[in-house]
Amino acid sequence: MRSAADIAALDEVIAAAWRAPVDEPLDGWQLRYGHGLTGRANSAWARRHDGGMPLGDKIAGVEAFYRERGLRPKVQLSPASEPQGLDGELAGRGYERSADVLIEVAPAEAPVTEAAWEVDLTAEPDELWLEIWLESRRLSAAEQEHALDILRGSDGETVFARAGEVAVGRAVAHAGWVAIGSMATRPEARRRGAARAVLGALTGWACEHDAQLCLNVEVTNEPARALYRSAGFEPVYAYWYRTLPS
Repeated sequence: MRSAADIAALDEVIAAAWRAPVDEPLDGWQLRYGHGLTGRANSAWARRHDGGMPLGDKIAGVEAFYRERGLRPKVQLSPASEPQGLDGELAGRGYERSADVLIEVAPAEAPVTEAAWEVDLTAEPDELWLEIWLESRRLSAAEQEHALDILRGSDGETVFARAGEVAVGRAVAHAGWVAIGSMATRPEARRRGAARAVLGALTGWACEHDAQLCLNVEVTNEPARALYRSAGFEPVYAYWYRTLPS
């Protein structure tokens, strides 16, 4: 596992790549609201503990923030979260733990290309890119309305990749890293190299930025993890959520 400082820096990169439209500070934490679209954009990021208010008051502030918006209170944690012992404190208050989400890293090296697929890189997602991505997310109509705000709202240069009419991905450059995400492939095109082509194109873009690569992937998503392993990614730590059931 990397040092707490290294983990905190990567936490920053992952957060910058997926900004919530509403982001309010709370004594070193960030209260994020993205209209219910994904856990990361709708959870409190326990970034650091400035010590300006008691922990119990901070947790109460989290709960009030999300209940006012019709969501269950949720906190994102990693080994760098502050204060120490926060995970245990939330567990004692009845917050349930999610499965791990792995942060994986790789050097940006010249990618192996997939000749069967031509990949377009654009600064904005076109209608087909959005169609493929939205199909994979199974979002409600209300959530779809807000998807573009988050996809376009990253803190760094962003690129959107699309392989034909079947696979997409996205990357954000920030602080010497390129964070890859929003990978999706239509079911009929899986195991045909389309996702690998998208990943290769985004890796090439990272090379142009002289940046290291990182991404987040659910520990249970073995097909995606197998793809990333084959491209040289290795897990370095995990983050997870604690959610109040009611």
